[in-house]
Amino acid sequence: MLEGRTPLGWLQLTHSRARFTVAACGVGFAVVLVFMQLGFMNMLFDATTTLHGKFDADIFILNKEDARQIDQSGSLSVRRLVQAMGVDGVADGEGLYVGTVNWTKPSDGETGNLFVMAINPSFDAFKDPEVSAQMRKLNVPGTFLFDRGSRGDYSAFIAAIDAETYPTAEIADVTGTAVGHFSFGVSFGIEAEAIISSDTFLAMQPSRDPDVINIGLVQVEQGQDPQVVAERINRVLAAEDAYAVTVADFKQVTRSFLRDNSPIAYIFSFGVAVGLIVGAIIVIQILSSDVQDHMGEYATFKAIGFTNRYLLGIVYEQSAILTVVGFVPGLGLSLLLYDVVGGAVAMAMTMPLQRVGLVFGLTALMCIGAGTIAMRRVYSADPAEVF
Repeated sequence: MLEGRTPLGWLQLTHSRARFTVAACGVGFAVVLVFMQLGFMNMLFDATTTLHGKFDADIFILNKEDARQIDQSGSLSVRRLVQAMGVDGVADGEGLYVGTVNWTKPSDGETGNLFVMAINPSFDAFKDPEVSAQMRKLNVPGTFLFDRGSRGDYSAFIAAIDAETYPTAEIADVTGTAVGHFSFGVSFGIEAEAIISSDTFLAMQPSRDPDVINIGLVQVEQGQDPQVVAERINRVLAAEDAYAVTVADFKQVTRSFLRDNSPIAYIFSFGVAVGLIVGAIIVIQILSSDVQDHMGEYATFKAIGFTNRYLLGIVYEQSAILTVVGFVPGLGLSLLLYDVVGGAVAMAMTMPLQRVGLVFGLTALMCIGAGTIAMRRVYSADPAEVF
């Protein structure tokens, strides 16, 4: 409020505390709904792309047609990786096998899906030192490392691993022995995951051609720019079936694919729109009622020479107040819900500052738009008719 100016907007809002409370709750409800929709949508994106950064690789060699994300990467000939290994600037590389297989969950004995990542244990494929320290254990056939962040109650299973009793589980109709665990976390499409050796993976799928991998992991020499090396690899490959891409670019490919093709993204975007519409309707009703109740005062202002712009400023003041009063508790409740939902689904639900700013801006626009609509009657009001 400007110094020396009567805070008419504030006084009108607080004149009826019940109406003010309803309006603030309506804005807060819209804020929570928008935050939750954006939170779910970005949790999908973040969880799906988190795995990209877990690999100690600077470049991925991918199937050009089918590779959209780690767990849906298609397949390619190992010869493409061999070609990439001969490019200037490449230090090392290895083929990665991935796949989703059936397994008997030790948590409840039910059949579920297990996402497995298979690699040569002698290749340092992961950035996580906890994983790197255990990779040598996978040299024993039939062993695996289990993600303790998998969705479900695996506390007893993890405790048995820690006690070095090495529990077993049926994976793809083969008995696997858990010799360690790690924590990557899961996504919407992955409920449990494990790391195994390439030999164990091929033993589980005897019909699989060992020369057909899913992803090529490439490490560049120190001081080399991964983007430049990727371009060199692509010139060498010159193939329609495979291409090289940096980790950052592959993440963007995955996010773009999910945003443009996933029905979940459309659903959450629609939810954001619904939240804003619901909030706007509530604010329009409250402000319209307030304008109607004070139509005589507005007419008086017009009669003594105040412009519609000045009167609109009063309603915009109310809109600004409702934005702040509704946004702050809505943000607090959303942070609480993020923590609860993230724990329930075993996936991180974060609140970046950019999202806070975006939702605040959307809330302000919603309230300002509602105030503009509520003032339409005042624009055409004739003081002589009002009195």
